[in-house]
Amino acid sequence: MNSARNPAAMSGRASSNVSGGSAGRSADPPKGRSRLVSATVLMAAGTAVSRMLGFGRFALLVALFGNATRQADMFNYANTVPNSMYILLAGGILNTVLVPQIVRAIKHDPDGGDAYTNRIMTLGILVLGLLTVVLTLAAPLVIWIYTPESWHVPELARSYDSTVRLAYYCMPQIFFYGIHVLAGQVLNARDRFGPMMWSPIANNIISIGVLAVFFVVFGSGDGTSAFTTEQELLLGFGSTLGIVAQAIVLLPYLKAVGYKFRPRFDFKGTGLGKTVRLAKWTLGFVLVNQAALVVIQKVAGGATTGGTGGGLTVYSYAYAAYQLPHSLIAVSLATAMLPSASRLVAAGDLAGVRDETLGTMRLLLTAMVPAAVAFFALGVPLAEFVFGFGKGTSDAYLTGWTLMAFAFGLVPFSLHYLCLRTFYALEDNKTAFLIQIAIGAANASLAVLIVLLLNSPATTAVGLAVAHVIAYTIGLILAVGVLSRRLSGMPIRSVAGHAGKLLAAVAPAGVLAYAITRGFELWSSAKLVQALALVVAGLVAVVVFLLLARLFKISEVSQILAFVLRRRQPAPAPIEDEASIQTVIRPLREFYGETGAPEPRIVPDSHQTARRAALHPKIVPDRSHHGRPITMSAKPGSEMTTPVAPSADTPDQVGPEESPSAAAATPAAADPGWDDSGTADTAPGASVTAPGTVLAGRYRLEEMLAADDPTITWRAFDQVLSRSVLVHLLPPLDPHATEVLDAARRGAAATDSRFLRVLDAVYSDDTRIGSYIVCEYATGQPLSAILAQGPLTGLEAAWVTREVADALSAVHGFGLFHERINPETVVVTPTGNVKIIGLVIESALRPVRGEPAEGHGEAADVYDLGRLLYCCLVSRWPGGPAYGLGAAPQLGGRWATPRQVRAGVSPALDHVTDQILGRPPRHHAPQLDTANEVVNALTKVLGTADATADLERRLRQPIPRVRPDETGEIPLSEQPTGMMAAVDRPDSPISSTPDNNPTEEQVRQGPALPMAGSISPTSPESARSTMIRQPPPPDGGAPLVPHVRPRNGNGTPSKPQRWIVLLVALVVLLVIAAIVATFVIRPTGLPNPINNPPQQSSEAPQPPADPVLVPIEDARDFDPQGDPSDENPDEVPNAYDGEPDSRWRTMQYRNDPKLGGLKRGVGVVFDLGEEVPVREVKLMLSGKGTDFELRVPEEEGVNRPPMGTDKDWRVVAEVNNAGEQIDVPLEQPVTTRFVLVYLTSLPEEEPQRFRGGIHEVEVYR
Repeated sequence: MNSARNPAAMSGRASSNVSGGSAGRSADPPKGRSRLVSATVLMAAGTAVSRMLGFGRFALLVALFGNATRQADMFNYANTVPNSMYILLAGGILNTVLVPQIVRAIKHDPDGGDAYTNRIMTLGILVLGLLTVVLTLAAPLVIWIYTPESWHVPELARSYDSTVRLAYYCMPQIFFYGIHVLAGQVLNARDRFGPMMWSPIANNIISIGVLAVFFVVFGSGDGTSAFTTEQELLLGFGSTLGIVAQAIVLLPYLKAVGYKFRPRFDFKGTGLGKTVRLAKWTLGFVLVNQAALVVIQKVAGGATTGGTGGGLTVYSYAYAAYQLPHSLIAVSLATAMLPSASRLVAAGDLAGVRDETLGTMRLLLTAMVPAAVAFFALGVPLAEFVFGFGKGTSDAYLTGWTLMAFAFGLVPFSLHYLCLRTFYALEDNKTAFLIQIAIGAANASLAVLIVLLLNSPATTAVGLAVAHVIAYTIGLILAVGVLSRRLSGMPIRSVAGHAGKLLAAVAPAGVLAYAITRGFELWSSAKLVQALALVVAGLVAVVVFLLLARLFKISEVSQILAFVLRRRQPAPAPIEDEASIQTVIRPLREFYGETGAPEPRIVPDSHQTARRAALHPKIVPDRSHHGRPITMSAKPGSEMTTPVAPSADTPDQVGPEESPSAAAATPAAADPGWDDSGTADTAPGASVTAPGTVLAGRYRLEEMLAADDPTITWRAFDQVLSRSVLVHLLPPLDPHATEVLDAARRGAAATDSRFLRVLDAVYSDDTRIGSYIVCEYATGQPLSAILAQGPLTGLEAAWVTREVADALSAVHGFGLFHERINPETVVVTPTGNVKIIGLVIESALRPVRGEPAEGHGEAADVYDLGRLLYCCLVSRWPGGPAYGLGAAPQLGGRWATPRQVRAGVSPALDHVTDQILGRPPRHHAPQLDTANEVVNALTKVLGTADATADLERRLRQPIPRVRPDETGEIPLSEQPTGMMAAVDRPDSPISSTPDNNPTEEQVRQGPALPMAGSISPTSPESARSTMIRQPPPPDGGAPLVPHVRPRNGNGTPSKPQRWIVLLVALVVLLVIAAIVATFVIRPTGLPNPINNPPQQSSEAPQPPADPVLVPIEDARDFDPQGDPSDENPDEVPNAYDGEPDSRWRTMQYRNDPKLGGLKRGVGVVFDLGEEVPVREVKLMLSGKGTDFELRVPEEEGVNRPPMGTDKDWRVVAEVNNAGEQIDVPLEQPVTTRFVLVYLTSLPEEEPQRFRGGIHEVEVYR
């Protein structure tokens, strides 16, 4: 049962849960801080222990299977794919959809959310169980998708089958991952944070135990063989047992907090549909990441097809180390920034958001640049120390190389993460999703391209890391470009300069650190010496960096030190601002503890005085219905907000001690619904509510937006879900409270995202705080503020009205009606979408006396839709003046049509408007009586057109209007810098002069820029103004000048083109640098550590011996794509008979040197009789211009050559455009019995006739 349904039960709770004033704040913080410190220390300790055990698990894994072996990849595929599938199919839904619902129910349902939580747990168990069963049965398909094609060949059948069997045993982990998240979030909602942070320790302990048993029973793996059945059972079920334990250990804690699970199957009415729609961009984000991950894993797995290589395991271990500084520092800084940025967005202070983002970027760079240099300088020593145990000793350096490559991506990756949080603060998840598509596409495509270019199993993980770096660099450029436009410029040069100073300070430290570790390495390779080298190098590097940072005056270093050293910072003195400050610092303290959080930058608010003055406004309320302003919720954090728009015939009510936000309208004398019982001294709730008041221990009031009988509307902060909400306070002991709350509950049934949902409805019989309604909060501008600048285009007007009509049409079927649709209850968000305020609630709060002419229910909504379309087209309200708009003129006792008021209005839209408002419609047109009919009529006009982009641009580049004095001019000294009052006195005739209105063709195409409308400059319409929230002027005095984008000769905004050139150049340079850097890391001529691990030797290197000719025992032609599969087999002996005049020839191919486009290649397989280390191959070929490859079997130790496909052979050398005689020395000796000379492009024998041949082949060891 909802709390609001039992007023008696709520009486005590509503009183006890309201805190406000200094007394409340002075009494609560000590206890709250103590609890916060305790919880934070507990979580930090759990995380630290879990990470240490996790690295212990890594050490055992590399000791058993190594870093760069096929066995390591087999285990990692089977053990990590279930986690990937959980995140893909269930993780995103649980974290973005179900969990917030659980938290909300726990906090305000009378049963503590037990019933709702039981429903969600039941649904979660059913869905997770079904997914687990399906994916377990489909384990072969899932593993086939994630593994590379080279694993699907007969020669690796045993290894692949072993991986599939392991996956069967590991796939049940999906179910227990989900149970762990569900149970953990239930505990978190009850302020029990420790268990979920400590529970992974159980998993790590069991995993370490399982690996230890494996070592005792079976010893270390050989790196390439398939696991035995016993090994598969131990590894598979042992890994799953760890995840089971991780979930089960939470069950006693659930019982301890009083939660008992009882299955419930009454899922209907849980309201999950809209939440899923709201989370679609986040879910899309997850899908894009997982799609890119599939490509990465497939490419990485190809490196170990031959048994060893820098593949999936190397990449995974390096990525885990690379993420450590990001998760500790970048995530925490972004989390601390998000609440502050969100508050600035809500206040319309986009300049403040920009400054907050830039300041956090500088702090982030101060930590990430040194970390990146450390990874580059110490990547190999770090990897050899952490991952160089047992079998991993010989290949840990591959993880080090990959970590060095990742180092270049630490800064762009972390900065991009910060930009994402800024998009979330701007409530623009769509842009974040679109940028992630670009990143995912770039990462996947570049991974394939770079690995193909490198063509070396040893450097596959390095290539993947380079692709990751380039992709996130592209993503950062795109994100910064979009933010720069959204936030009126981002001075990136200053950030780049800061990064340059940091690099200058940390580079010498990195060089010294590398030199120190190199010196210790020459002394000894013992583990103790490695640890000592890293400690000494780290200490020296830190000291050098801090000294140089002080020399370069990098002030952010001290702030990072405060982060790391947990230095206590002094709390701000003024008690009255403590609640606001806690909004910023609480999330930071949750990550770092009470003593570790640096004090946030307090953003000055230019409206602080106005807000305090608005606490006790002298309000003359307005209870009229149509033709008057309604201000219940029309101010959700917009840049341009109008708390109450004065009526046309009433002077401003703002006195010398009042803020403009406290102004209200007097009623129209002729309105029969007017009731003047409200007075200035009895404003509801004004005597006891103030900023900082906390309702129900959850909703902290922050800013009063409007005061309109019978409610006061506040912007509040939900301390549970960390988001802004709207709170509508009713007067204490209001006799109509029950009716209003019932209406709010009925309105909560609307799940369409275009309605601002009702989140809570709480009854209170307290004499200080009345009942209240909590609603969703949306950033945007009320339509009245937009129309004050002029009418919309035909496309925009039709689209806005259709959106409202479409939303209403859906709820009309449930018997829900708005009955108060007008320009104040329709809001346009910064992304150009439409939000509707006050479904059902508006009519309950402000009932109409008498019978309205337009009727009730759907009839009233349809009539208001017609008036909404009318005012969007001409900026006049039928039945006005109201909402800052003039009255629509009447001709012959009926409203003039929009085309009669304003030239250029679309005839089609003019006709639709008359079909709604006409009584009867002109020209015998049918009346539109339902919202669905309005939707259909407007859809015929719009087709597939969408005005979202136009509205977004209109809000991004508003045209501010100011109120002139009697002369029509505003003295410079009196120009307002924060808010401007709204007046509308349209008492002059309507101008019918043609203007720049769109033609019929333009209506359908949708012009890009807002039109000025038909208002004459000398008309009183030109005096209309809106309340524009702006950040304070930089110099504190001069008014802000709106940012105007330069325009080209056609009048359209000019688009900067230089960034495109810079982006392309940067990508090209990064690709070249990545390839060059990879070859610098592994210079040509060094022994390949995959085939020949480095040996410690004190002897001087000996020059290589002269090559020795290896006799060829046999040979056969190789033509797997032929039909039949042979290519002059009788001539094969000529290729090694010692006679240069004889030869083996290919068939003659036409028109294309690449074997006529029919085959990938043909060749000859030479059998050496036994495995020998091949160093060089000499060939005599027919003609000039042959392309060929030298290949050896993928599978080692084979006694018969694989003849089925060329994919069973790996390339060890490649030559293009070869001459008639060529010597091919191999970069590293390859031990093999069979050598394939594979011709892929043939010389021209006759015009458009191509044939190749081999005269002689000699193989040397």
